[in-house]
Amino acid sequence: MKIKILLSCLITAALLSATQLFAQTEEYYRPDSLRGEQRERQEIPPVEKREVVEKKKDVDFKQLPFIDRLRLGGSFGLSFGTVTNVNLSPMAGYELTEKLVAGVGLTGMYFRSRYYNINTLYYGGRGFLMYNVFPMVNLVGEIEGMNVEASYQKRKWLASPLLGAAYSQPVGGRFIKAVHLTVLYNLSYHNQIDQYSGQNLSPYSSPFVFRVTFL
Repeated sequence: MKIKILLSCLITAALLSATQLFAQTEEYYRPDSLRGEQRERQEIPPVEKREVVEKKKDVDFKQLPFIDRLRLGGSFGLSFGTVTNVNLSPMAGYELTEKLVAGVGLTGMYFRSRYYNINTLYYGGRGFLMYNVFPMVNLVGEIEGMNVEASYQKRKWLASPLLGAAYSQPVGGRFIKAVHLTVLYNLSYHNQIDQYSGQNLSPYSSPFVFRVTFL
C-alpha cells in the first residue's frame, strides 16, 4: 500500500514538472509580441493638441501713428567742371497714403562758374510729392525756390518746377525708408535768363537735375 502511494506521488510530481517545462518551452518559442502575457504594457503618452494660433493681421495704414508715417533725411548733388555745384538739402516727408509722400526741404548750394566768373552761395527751399508706381520706382514732382546772384551782384529768387522719377532701394530704417537715385527736369530752365547779361541764372548747368536722396 505504501509503495502505491509513493508511486502515485512520483507520477504526480513528474506530470507537474513536465507541464511547467512545456510552458517554459512554449514561452521561449513565442514571438516577442506575445511573450510574457503578464508583461506590463508600455503606456504611450497622449499627444498634446496644439492650438492653431491665428497670424496677427497687419496694422491698417490709417491706424499708424504720426511718428511711423514720418520720414527724415536729405539729398545731395555734385557737379564739377566749368560749373561747380555742391548741393545739400535736409528733408522731411510724411506718408499721406501707402504710396504718396509729401514733404519739404531746405537747400544750401555752393555755386562756381568759371565762364561767368561767379563764386557764390545759393539758398532756398522746396516742396515735393513722391508717388510710388512700382515697388522700386517713384514719380517725383518738386517746386524749388532759390535765391541766386544776378547781374551787378544783385540777388533774385527763381522758382523752378521739376518733374522726374527715382529708382528707390529700401534700407529698412525707422525714418529713412529708402535711398532714391533721382533724375528731374527743370521746366523753367530756358526761361531763367538774366535780362542784363543774358546768362542763365539757374544754379544747375543743364535742365536735368541729378540727386541722391535718403528719405
